[in-house]
Amino acid sequence: MARDLWVLRFLEMDPGGHLRLWLMRHLGENLADVRWIARSTLWGLLPEPSEFVKLDIEIRLRLLRLIGKLCDLRKGENVPLSVRGFAESSLIGASERALQIIDYWVAGVALPSWLEARCFQSQRHLARRISTALLPAREAIDGLWLLDLPSPFLPFAVAQHRQMFGARNWLVHSGGDRLCPGIWTWTIDTSGGGEVLRRSPASFTPFARACAHRDAFEPTTDGMA
Repeated sequence: MARDLWVLRFLEMDPGGHLRLWLMRHLGENLADVRWIARSTLWGLLPEPSEFVKLDIEIRLRLLRLIGKLCDLRKGENVPLSVRGFAESSLIGASERALQIIDYWVAGVALPSWLEARCFQSQRHLARRISTALLPAREAIDGLWLLDLPSPFLPFAVAQHRQMFGARNWLVHSGGDRLCPGIWTWTIDTSGGGEVLRRSPASFTPFARACAHRDAFEPTTDGMA
């Protein structure tokens, strides 16, 4: 007798992953097989239009418009609260809230007052967290140091920094996320996108490694001149 194969579906914890999760739920697929993994890009890999071919044309157009707004957000442009709320909830792993926002977006109705208030509260908290990322002291020769900023908040910090100071290529060191704590090193490009170069344990930082390397070749003088 043939046995059903249990095939896991791995999704990155980002807006693209949650759009695919919503699509699976909408098409009646089994969500019990879904497993989340840490994202590899700054904003995540958004679905291609071909992934929506089974949907009604109206739903398809609304989802494509949402993807367009997410691209605007990456550039630092102003977007509706629901778009920012969806992006943030997707990145931090608040899947229920992310799916609810998509439901209302696809239905073409405004967020209910309780969900709108939750998004406002979350965005205020986010604004406070990323405000320190814009301080000049955060920048160094080898990149932007944001070790106290969790990686889900980094895309918003990069977008705001890009909006205020212009686009550039750089390295950014941030905190990790709930799936992979530690120190993440990113490469950011002028388009506002980026990808993870390295994930390191929380006890390790590139600065500490550089100091250890220097001390190995420049031993102390034990107090002697």
